[in-house]
Amino acid sequence: MKDDQEKRGFEDFIDIIEELTCRMSKHHHSHRRMKKSENYCDDLAWKSKLMTGYGVSVVLTVNLKGCADFSSVQKAMDAVPNLSPTRTLIIVDSGTYREKVTVCATKTNLIIQGQDYLNTTINDTANSTGGTPFSYTIAILSTNFVTYNISFQNTAPPLSPNAIGAQAVALSILDDKAAFCGCGFYEAHDALNDDSGRHYFKECFIQGSIKLIFGNGRSLYKDWVINSIAKEVSI
Repeated sequence: MKDDQEKRGFEDFIDIIEELTCRMSKHHHSHRRMKKSENYCDDLAWKSKLMTGYGVSVVLTVNLKGCADFSSVQKAMDAVPNLSPTRTLIIVDSGTYREKVTVCATKTNLIIQGQDYLNTTINDTANSTGGTPFSYTIAILSTNFVTYNISFQNTAPPLSPNAIGAQAVALSILDDKAAFCGCGFYEAHDALNDDSGRHYFKECFIQGSIKLIFGNGRSLYKDWVINSIAKEVSI
């Protein structure tokens, strides 16, 4: 009985993501790079159909030009209400945010929306000091986490396949019911650590060379593009 209830709960979660993704206009999934002047502040970046679709109660904005509530994704995360029963939306403007981000277990019912996975990137350079799970660019420790149109990249330099300490994870996810739609994942070694839980990945792009996706998660991957940059190893 409990297993059936959990299965129905996950299926309902996927149905909601699918419905809202279909409602979003095509420009949310466009792969064009938008050219803007360096100091341009675009209020249209803060318009989102997700607000009504998810019944969002709190909206936070992130931008590198001083046009938003925060200039750091982690600072916006820290401002999310703890254990909220309603949805919080963080809208991240175009740019490369060079930081390590942790979504704590208390930051439930959170949505992050970028402008496009080619234009909005969270980028860190951590190696696997202390083990692969701690090398992430972003770690998701909360439940009911949803992300649209953003990339997660770890630019630790690629090493040989047998090198010790070469792993550097772009995304590590350790709780239940997360969804990623129109997102990108970039790392040479161990890009996506789907460690545990049940998750949904739709229309995403992943690039790497070794163990692109690994972990014990029970997840659904739909309509993906996988790009291998592995080099031939001579024997």
